[in-house]
Amino acid sequence: MTNYNLGKATIIQNIKRAIFMLSFLFLMGLTGMFMALGDINTDYVKNQQALYLMSSELMNLETRLNNNDQKLKNYEYMAYKVNAFEKKYPKFSRIVDSVYKKSHEYGFHPDLILGLVKVESNYDPKAVSYMGAYGLMQVNLEVWRKELSIDEKNIFDVDYNIDLGLQILKRYLVESKGNMPRALHLYNNGYKYNNTKYIGKVGDSLFNLSLNRNNNVTHLAN
Repeated sequence: MTNYNLGKATIIQNIKRAIFMLSFLFLMGLTGMFMALGDINTDYVKNQQALYLMSSELMNLETRLNNNDQKLKNYEYMAYKVNAFEKKYPKFSRIVDSVYKKSHEYGFHPDLILGLVKVESNYDPKAVSYMGAYGLMQVNLEVWRKELSIDEKNIFDVDYNIDLGLQILKRYLVESKGNMPRALHLYNNGYKYNNTKYIGKVGDSLFNLSLNRNNNVTHLAN
């Protein structure tokens, strides 16, 4: 009887151990499953975020491509327009090219210099005044021949004449300590005359309408 009870107790104890081990393994399995599910969920969230970022970047890229495509079309149109302009007005186009290049070399706004050329010579490279001024910028040979070592043979050359005129204007601007209206006044009048309408004429000739509106030449030195 005693041996029977001992055997029965041993069996029960073994069963309890087995149940405990099975329970433990089951819990471990559940824990692993939940952890795996958590990893899957984390990966899912990360993947969703990555997809969102990729989608946003793709949309931004598409927008940039569309913008660049529009810019390209605008550029092609402007190139076409410039080409047509150059064919119809080759002489004026040549003057504009030179004015733009030389203006930046000397630190002036191209609109200002183009306006000055308009007033001085009306865009005529061969213009000669009764005062002895020559070319687009109406360079006075008597006054500047020696000081600028002027090559009279090239006085009507577009680039050369504009360069001479800008040298003169730059000197007056330095002398005027950056006062553009004063520099323009001296360019036209020197120290002998007092043509007070000159600055207004240059202002009226500016191509930029926002500058033209107030004859604003004060700030057009870069």
